[in-house]
Amino acid sequence: MTDVLLSIGGSDSSGGAGIQADVKTFSVLGAHGVSVVTTVTAQNTMGVRSIFGLGREAVSAQLDAILEDFSIGYAKTGMLHSADIVSLVADRIEDAKIKLVLDPVMEAEAGGRLLDKEAVEVLRRRLVPLARVVTPNIFEAEALSEVPVTDEESAEKAANAILRLGAEAVIVTGGHLEGPDILMEGNRVRLIGGERVSGGGHGVGCTYSAAITAFLARGLSLGEAASRAREFAAASISRSHRVGRGASPVNQAGRLVEDAERFFVLTEVERAVVSLMEDSSLRILIPEVGSNVGMAISAATGSRDVAAVEGRLVRAGQKVHRSGCVRFGASDHVARIILAAMSFDSKIRAAMNIRFDGAVLEVCEDRGLKVASFDRMEEPTGADTMSWGTRQAIREYGSVPEVIWDAGGVGKEPMIRLLGVTAGEVSTLAIRISRTLDGNL
Repeated sequence: MTDVLLSIGGSDSSGGAGIQADVKTFSVLGAHGVSVVTTVTAQNTMGVRSIFGLGREAVSAQLDAILEDFSIGYAKTGMLHSADIVSLVADRIEDAKIKLVLDPVMEAEAGGRLLDKEAVEVLRRRLVPLARVVTPNIFEAEALSEVPVTDEESAEKAANAILRLGAEAVIVTGGHLEGPDILMEGNRVRLIGGERVSGGGHGVGCTYSAAITAFLARGLSLGEAASRAREFAAASISRSHRVGRGASPVNQAGRLVEDAERFFVLTEVERAVVSLMEDSSLRILIPEVGSNVGMAISAATGSRDVAAVEGRLVRAGQKVHRSGCVRFGASDHVARIILAAMSFDSKIRAAMNIRFDGAVLEVCEDRGLKVASFDRMEEPTGADTMSWGTRQAIREYGSVPEVIWDAGGVGKEPMIRLLGVTAGEVSTLAIRISRTLDGNL
């Protein structure tokens, strides 16, 4: 049965933080998210414009509706805004015996005070003692503990002070100190590190605490939940989208979408390879060094993001065979061609190299294909031929063509490259060329 997780907090009109971030995180991690809105904010990626706190009756009615229908094992709180709402939430969490992850949201990442000063004391006294874990950043840890946090040692002191308020555990997130998160549970202190990543951070705190909630609900230990939540938050940052003019929101579904796309690309290249091997005419396009077909994911930055045939396609008698399986990172050669083309047009994500022949070029021109070339004699010293040549041909042509050729050089076999949107498109083009050429022989 799917876990139902409750988010109690503010609504972010920009969609990056608050209950919107929580529900997206719950969903990506396999749970169903329900929410109770405490505050409506008018904000965007540049900051909070206005805050409209809901009254006790409105928040209470939402809690009644949720708890009447759903079995809630875990909840997380975010922006509670006022002392009255903090007290109300504490009463309901305690009565319903719900395990709580407390994210003591006080200020927005994009700027703006989100918790009344008088509510901090009520939070310390009423809600912290109910928490399975409290997840403050260093500024929130200072406010709750009254311990200035400037380094790892003082962060531990602040965490210990929050523990003494009654929480089962505390995680002081280390992002603002550019260090590890500090998990304190009982007398044990654990540092939770991770790779620092670049990207937008709007909503990362909400995402992190929501991920901890989801992992705890699955039955993971707090240490494992925190470690996996940090990894999830980092992946969400690295895949953030620039959607506004300020702090970019994190993208919780980024890794999920990328994984799905990688599966699609692998499948697409595999289908292309099978179609190439099944067509006997294709043998005449395989060069002495072998051929390969590849395709990149949309956010490709290196060969690890380009799938191709390991060991290339080779000619053996009247057939085309492959030397290995389709995998990412299998061909730096094809990857460099595709990445160079993508730097001009991100839609062009597939390529295949075929044998150079004047007759092949004539077929391409007769079919009305866009054809460009480069001269290896002009290649700068130390340049990578595939990257430089592809870019050179595109620059001179003025756009990305479907065919790029070169006449080779000393110790370099001349070659033709076919470019397209998908591996299937490129393989279909190669087969049409080979059939036309085979019929003319």
